[in-house]
Amino acid sequence: MADHLPLEPSTSFVLTDADGRILASRSPQKVYYAASTIKLGVALAVGRHVRDGSLSLETNFAATRTFRGVDGEPFTLSGDHLDDQFPHDGTCLAVSQLLRVMISRSSNEATNILLRETGLETVTEVFHDLNLQVTRVERLIGDSAAEIRGLTNETSAADLVHLMRGAVTGLVGDRPPLPNPVTVEIVRALEAQTVPPIGRVLGPRVRWGSKSGEVPGYRHDVAFIGNPATSEGRYLAVCTRGFEESEADESIAAIVQALGLDSTSGSGTGDDVREDRTLD
Repeated sequence: MADHLPLEPSTSFVLTDADGRILASRSPQKVYYAASTIKLGVALAVGRHVRDGSLSLETNFAATRTFRGVDGEPFTLSGDHLDDQFPHDGTCLAVSQLLRVMISRSSNEATNILLRETGLETVTEVFHDLNLQVTRVERLIGDSAAEIRGLTNETSAADLVHLMRGAVTGLVGDRPPLPNPVTVEIVRALEAQTVPPIGRVLGPRVRWGSKSGEVPGYRHDVAFIGNPATSEGRYLAVCTRGFEESEADESIAAIVQALGLDSTSGSGTGDDVREDRTLD
């Protein structure tokens, strides 16, 4: 697929403090194919619908692997797009369950179900309210007809740290905050991340949560590090292109270590962010 063709090797990163101020960066607005990092935007769109009353965390949807593409025709996820742990078609799944597996194990089925319900336009509104500069989500995952039309999903390291901060705090621009149960669900899913290039480099006492993403030639991760409810919290996003998986992970680890984050001693329980989710 054209989106996935690696170009010359490239690595970008952004580290911010708890208030979103940049502490260190390299090519912060360089554009990358987003891979599964876009699922943070989907999670925030779900939270917006829950806040507005059109969804609840208990709303049920039937599991499916088949969706309607941009051309109006159905397409079915297959191959590497499939989550081998996703339930059989027709199984009832609550929005809270879909959120959890979309983030923690990057289920594309869950993502497309939630995108179908929120609409791409709500995700775009979230990006606008966060003042993201390059991030866009123009199609469902696996929609080859959309890819042929040139529709894509892109982001940058700078945009990803803002997305992560919004996901953890529930604060998106000047809009009312997301309901606390939504941010609790998102944070729990981030802390259960199964592919954590940043997290695996951090010390055993460091609290973190992350959302990674990869397709051939691209591998990214964005994380909160330490207690996000305190001034000691940090946000780090690293985007890579043109590397094999092991090389990308080495590059991400080197950045974490060079920034001194591997020795960070901050910790905290999930209750800390639930009781005071704002960073102000």
